[in-house]
Amino acid sequence: MKINENLVKYIEEEIFPSYAKNDLGHNLEHIKYVIDRSLKFAKTVPDINYDMVYLIAAYHDIGHYIDAKNHAKISADMLLKDEKLNDFFDNNQITIMVEAVEDHSSTINREPRNIYGKIVSSADKPTSIDNAILRTYNYNIMI
Repeated sequence: MKINENLVKYIEEEIFPSYAKNDLGHNLEHIKYVIDRSLKFAKTVPDINYDMVYLIAAYHDIGHYIDAKNHAKISADMLLKDEKLNDFFDNNQITIMVEAVEDHSSTINREPRNIYGKIVSSADKPTSIDNAILRTYNYNIMI
């Protein structure tokens, strides 16, 4: 698995700093956790685009500080408006990634529309009770 180094550099320099605005339950540590799990899950899917998986996971909570309840839609809109992504992806790939970010939240009442949404949605779920309690606590002290 190889991720485009220029994409990683862009995300680390331009996107990751925005996570300092989020609560502790949706901070950069959480994003890196979701990226790592997403990439592990992606290994089980033939012909998956790892750059897309990485980007979706990196963007999935970026709009949380703006409106926690609607953060999935806001995050997807932020991804869509990021013109720099045209250097890495075509329009079809961007549409797929927007859908995946919109669909990642546990508050939607349907399955994600594509495999990328399913990967990131699954990776975003806590795997231990301690992690779930800590994220809930950290989120609630910020609101």
